[in-house]
This record gives sequence, structure tokens and C-alpha cells, in this order.
Amino acid sequence: MIPSDGVTYQSGQDTVLRGGFRTGGALNNTADTNFRDIEQQWPCFAFAKDLGNITDSSTAPVVFAVGLSRDPAISYTAGGTQQSRSLFYRTQFSTDSDAISFFLNDYELAVSSANNFDSKLSTAASQISGTYSDLAVLAARQVASHIEVTVSTGSDGKLNASDVMVFMGNDGVNRMEEIYASAPFWIYINPDILRLMLLPNIRWQQLSSTNTGYVADDLGDTYPQASGPGSSLLRPKALESTSNMMITTAALIKATGNAAIVSENANLYKTWADYLKSNTLIPGQQTTSDGVMVGAPSNDTNLALKGIIALKAYADILSTLGQDGSAYSDTARSYASQWQSMAEANAGFAASYGDSGSWSSCYNLFADKWLKTGLFPESVYSKMSELYASNINKFGLPLGSRTTLTSPHWMIFAAGVTSDITTRDSIIKAAQDYIQNGKDDLPWPSIYDSIGGNATVAGVYNRPAIGGVYALLVQDLGTTVSTGNPNSGGSNGSNSRVIVQSTNLIVIYIFSFISSALLLHVA
Repeated sequence: MIPSDGVTYQSGQDTVLRGGFRTGGALNNTADTNFRDIEQQWPCFAFAKDLGNITDSSTAPVVFAVGLSRDPAISYTAGGTQQSRSLFYRTQFSTDSDAISFFLNDYELAVSSANNFDSKLSTAASQISGTYSDLAVLAARQVASHIEVTVSTGSDGKLNASDVMVFMGNDGVNRMEEIYASAPFWIYINPDILRLMLLPNIRWQQLSSTNTGYVADDLGDTYPQASGPGSSLLRPKALESTSNMMITTAALIKATGNAAIVSENANLYKTWADYLKSNTLIPGQQTTSDGVMVGAPSNDTNLALKGIIALKAYADILSTLGQDGSAYSDTARSYASQWQSMAEANAGFAASYGDSGSWSSCYNLFADKWLKTGLFPESVYSKMSELYASNINKFGLPLGSRTTLTSPHWMIFAAGVTSDITTRDSIIKAAQDYIQNGKDDLPWPSIYDSIGGNATVAGVYNRPAIGGVYALLVQDLGTTVSTGNPNSGGSNGSNSRVIVQSTNLIVIYIFSFISSALLLHVA
């Protein structure tokens, strides 16, 4: 809270603070130094402001904020070397007190910026549908609050503002499925954040003594310990994570025209592309994040679909760099043709090769449209549109015929697949109906029942994957083509509706870390 006349504070036991304020109408400006566990005499920190006599609505707002800062914020290990990384804002302020003072005094500008953000976002999303605007505005807060922008400490003991990495938490550390799902949000808001998010994973792979040939699922099971994937190396998600990395990278390059992230790690990306080439068409028993929750079929067609598109995305990246990607492109096209035959079903496409009585939402087909890989004909999209139209439940489109569970972000991916506006809008409305049904008092979950409207998988809520609902906002963003120079900046096409594009990382930090600072000032 900004110090001013009539502002008092006190820390101590909850009942003591409340009783003292009730008796005297103020706090005594003292600190309880008896540090203890939270359930021992319930330590609290209280503020009070004497507003005097309020005669009209022009009274200046009382500004206070609630936040959390840690130093170090992240423990990151790559190549056997551990880094204790600090939050970026520390490079901009001499002390935490200076940062807090800036934050509080920035209230008016922050409110203006947040309102401008919402206005631009709502206007853009409303061009798709008014219902869709509700989803986009709601998702922004949930996604942005899950990242931390960090820097390392140099050999001189000073923070190194040139070594910036972004870490995403909640379900593990920088989990590739969460990064892939949230990629549309970051592409739309600021692609550079996405680039900085991929760097820790790429550096870990580059320095790892464990040469698996595929992308690890994450950087650790428990945030903020980014000590390496650990148990995730044992998970059969190699194809999913490798495809996630390749598609996300291709989307980043498409949005920025800068392919340096690939040219600087060419050996890794080639290794990953070769893995896709060898394993994509027949996934076998490889599973997915969806499969862990709802059951994984063998030869998952939606997983194979993602891998095929990822392989073609790599070929297109090589073309952007002025290199020959025809070997990968030709293979991807051959796989796409074979996939259509092998996944043939009575309706849409089967959840597993040969199971013609089943169907999958095949939401990964969205990546073909988003990246303009051109692997699948319009007949495939039309077939999926017909499938969706006849299978939308009250609260969403199921992931497939074997479950009634749905994921809102994958639902909107599917909405991007269909070419039928009525079907698209029905999917969007179903997602909104879930938000409004009031059956769960939880942050937006990543998975819930499409018929009953209840979150059914414990703990799978308040995740950044919800950024996938921005799929409809990015699918037609202008494509930027690199001249072959990996450092070419390029410019967005005329369709671009990116809202926040800033190289000033303090803006990124304030937006995303201090309790989503631009969003959660309280007046």
C-alpha cells in the first residue's frame, strides 16, 4: 500500500489484529518478529486506511497489491551445471522496495494499459464471435500468471540481463504439451516470450549427456526445480513432445521471420526431425497427455497426425533457411496420404488405426491449417466438420468416441479445423456454457465432462494450456517469410493482430509475474 496520511499497518496474530482495529479503528505500525508456522497463532499482515468522511465518488483510490517474490526464483540445471536464476525485475531496480514503490505508483498507467489490452483483445475476438471474446479475455489472466522471466548471475556476481529465460509452472516445469497448447496465446500477445520459453528446454537437450534422440517431456516434475526431466524420460511421450517442439518452433518462425533458434541448434532439430521421420506414421504404444487421463489407444491417430505435420513443418523451416527440405517434405506428404487410408472410419477418422467404429476429434489437424503445411485436402476438413456437428454435447466436443471428457483448448483447436461457421460457433458456445454453468468453483480446468459439465480429473485446472483458446486468433495471422538470414526480423502481415510487442522485458515481467501486475492491481 502506498504510504499516506491515515495509513497504518501491523503484523501479528489474526485475532489480535482484528480486535485492535475494531477497538481503535487503526493499526499500531508494529511488526511481529516471532516467525512461526502458519497454524501457530495464525500470523497475518494487515493494512488500514482512514478514509475520513466520504462525500462523493471523486475520492482518490486506495491502492494496494498482493504479490510474491523469491530469490533465487528458479533452480535450473543443464549439462551438470546448476544455476540459481533471479527474476528479471531485479535488473531494473536496486532494491525490492524500489520495485514495490514503482509498482504501486504505476497504478493509473497499469489500469489504463489493462483496459486498453482488454479493449483491443475483445474487439479482435468479437470479429470471430461475441461469445469467443468472453473466452479470450478470461484465458489471458490464467495463462500469463504461470510464467516467470529470469536471468542468471555472471561470474562477476552481477545479474546478467542478456541471459534471459522464461519458465512456465503448475504442471511440472516447461512441460512441452503445455507450451504447445499455450503457443497460440504467446504468438498472439508476444512471440518473443515463447522463444525465451523454449530456450531452457533446448539448452538442456544440447548439454545433456543423455542422447535420447527425441525431446524430453519437461524440465522437472516440481516447479521451481528445473533440474532435468527425471521421470519424464521414462514416459512414452517422445513423439508427442518432439512434435510439440517442432510445431511450436515453426509457429514462432512463421510469426517473427527469425529462424535463429533453429540455425543455432541445427544438430538438435535435425536429430528430432529424423526421429519424427522414423516413428511418426506408426506411433505404436506411445501415449499422450490426453491418453494419461482418458486412456491411450495403440497407434493413436491424433498423435500420428501431429507428428506428420511436425515433420512437414521442419521441411518448411529448412526452406525458410534456404536449405533443401525435400526429403522431409516428401516423407510427410507420403505419410499424410497413408494416414488418411489407415485412419479411415465410419465417421470422421478413427481413434486408432483399424478401429473404424471409433472416432477422434483429431484437433491436431489445426496445426496443418495454422502453419499452412498443406498436407491435407479440403475433403479431410469437411469430413471433420460433419463429425463435429453431430457430436457436440451441452458443454463441449468430446476428445473422441471413447470418452465424454473434453478440453477447452483442444475444443477451440477443433473449432479452427472446421470450415463451417455454424459448427465453429456451436463449439465456442459449448465452451462458454461450461464457464457459466456454475457447477465447479475452480479456475478454468483443462479437462471436464462435456455432458455433465463437471471437472472430473483431480488437479487438472488453472493450467496455462488454456492459451490454446487463442487458436482462432492466430490461424490467419500474416505469414512472415525469412530471406534466409536467420536473424532477419521480418514484419507481420496485414492480418496481424498482435497486441503486446515489446523488447522491454520489464514490461513482460510486470505483465506476467507480480500477480499478473497489469491485471491485479486492487483499488
